[in-house]
Amino acid sequence: MEHFSNEFCELELYDHYVVLTINENIDFTLDKASIIRGKLRKHYKSNHFIMISNRKFNHNVSSDIYKQGQLSNMKGIAIVSNNCEERNKALKEQPLYGKSFTFFDSLEEAKSWAETFF
Repeated sequence: MEHFSNEFCELELYDHYVVLTINENIDFTLDKASIIRGKLRKHYKSNHFIMISNRKFNHNVSSDIYKQGQLSNMKGIAIVSNNCEERNKALKEQPLYGKSFTFFDSLEEAKSWAETFF
């Protein structure tokens, strides 16, 4: 596992999936997503992977990320949260993503789901 963190997020990069945790009260913009995309390209190259969004902190996600910021080798997104507000925000994001998009209450469930793709 490779680990990366900066002032707005933390990434845990595994063989088949990445766990992304955005810090509290961050506006997650296309510019910030570009930094993450660079890390994902370097780690996964052209290999398929799953994004696990660990939404343990409140933050805002720009719709531009879904419209302009997707990597073609990302095969699905798992949203992990038991916070109703975060899940409701993610429900509004779901129609913007054309691949597998699902919800889990725990990271372990999301990791198991991600492994089923491989």
